[in-house]
Amino acid sequence: MKGRERDGNGGRMTPACENYLMKIHELSDGGRDPVRIRDLSSSLGVTPSSASRMATAMCADGYVNFRRYGYITLTEKGAARGRYMRERLATVRDYLARLNGSASEDEAASVAHCLSPETVEAMAGKVRES
Repeated sequence: MKGRERDGNGGRMTPACENYLMKIHELSDGGRDPVRIRDLSSSLGVTPSSASRMATAMCADGYVNFRRYGYITLTEKGAARGRYMRERLATVRDYLARLNGSASEDEAASVAHCLSPETVEAMAGKVRES
């Protein structure tokens, strides 16, 4: 799909994976603190087993360190990617709010998943102009 970024292994990062990584980045204070599966699952409204499966997949892709029943910690790659995705979401939310006076987080997230880095940068330029 055009606009969806590739993960480090040449595959596509799904919107679900992006959501998990952004939430881990948020809960870990930018990668400084470990995150418990129960905290991640609770904040995303998913079961602990679902969160554990996604953490295992993200570990295989090099975004997090995770062992079953342990903590999740971000790798350098995961921290950088999580930071970018959170900034991307803020840019899209601010851009949409500039267009219509307000924007929901859900709407911004839906749009952000589909945009190329070049489009996000162009939107950021427009937001900075205002």
